[in-house]
Amino acid sequence: MLSDGRIIARSLEKVLCPGCGLVCHRYPPTAAEISAIYSGAYELPALTGTGEEARGRAYAAAIVNAIGGRKPGLRLIDVGCGSGAMLRALGDRDEAATYELTGIDPALPPALAQANERLTLMRGFPDRDLAGHGPFDAVISINTIEHTPDPAQFLATLASLMTPDGQTIVICPTTEFANDELLFFDHFWSISPAAMISFAARSGLRMVGGRGLAAPLAGFQLFRFAHSASGGPEAAVADVAADAVAYLDAWKQLDASLERQLVAAGNPAQAFGAGQMAALLRAYAPRTFAMLKRFLLDRPEEAWPLGRAVRYDGFTTLDGWTTLVAVHPSAQNAVAARIRRDGGFAVTLPAAIKN
Repeated sequence: MLSDGRIIARSLEKVLCPGCGLVCHRYPPTAAEISAIYSGAYELPALTGTGEEARGRAYAAAIVNAIGGRKPGLRLIDVGCGSGAMLRALGDRDEAATYELTGIDPALPPALAQANERLTLMRGFPDRDLAGHGPFDAVISINTIEHTPDPAQFLATLASLMTPDGQTIVICPTTEFANDELLFFDHFWSISPAAMISFAARSGLRMVGGRGLAAPLAGFQLFRFAHSASGGPEAAVADVAADAVAYLDAWKQLDASLERQLVAAGNPAQAFGAGQMAALLRAYAPRTFAMLKRFLLDRPEEAWPLGRAVRYDGFTTLDGWTTLVAVHPSAQNAVAARIRRDGGFAVTLPAAIKN
């Protein structure tokens, strides 16, 4: 499955480097396949709503923390800015009151493009569509590098946008523990800290810091880079060994396990959640997904187009149903507890998948 929920006719086969922890496709996609994925059909940047806004605020806070303190007049670009939610949230923060903010994304919906004295959001590619912009004091990229065909070349592009004393900040899914990012076909790379240092060394950058992010961004990691000629010590690398093999094996067995539980419950089945996790179930647990008659959400207007969406109102939407918890694994236990408090019967993902 692609990260925007589309299913493609391609098997998911990945390999792990035992030396550096990098995970990639056994059979890399061709340039034509990658181009087809990110054509005008790629819909993730068009997603808006309360969830996207909350993520934008969380990422903005992480960026402010990484930049450190107030820096009047700082010029910042977000490469792969998606809907622009992070930049809009950053612009609302007191620390960034004087920042000049730019965002670029090849799939930015035309309706979200804008240009004013504080914020510019533009559709395009950073290596060819930024004439008249930059250089930038801070180059940011959030959850983009894993989608690129060549991470080292992507980092080199980011480096070319920096001022001599600028910094680059890259956020991407963590490899500290195996998680659902391994399931997205267009996540061509799962990049460990050691692999990131190697990519940076080939790009003209030097890693000066790296850490895992805390909730609500648990499952992601942040790296800071400077130009490689700027001197100073390189960041230390933790020895991380994510059990990606066991995680993917748990997903291979998931359809049969969930199907048995839903059949044994004896009631019609519904799901709580109709977003990316529910879409993953559609792709990798199709028999289970076919049993779902409807989807419950607190805000059904934000549902992905997966089926009938109903507003959750407690007992009346639970009575007589078995409810599969189809939200991110990190929220599974909390949502299941809520359903049970409201008198419902909840089925969750197995422990090997929760994180």
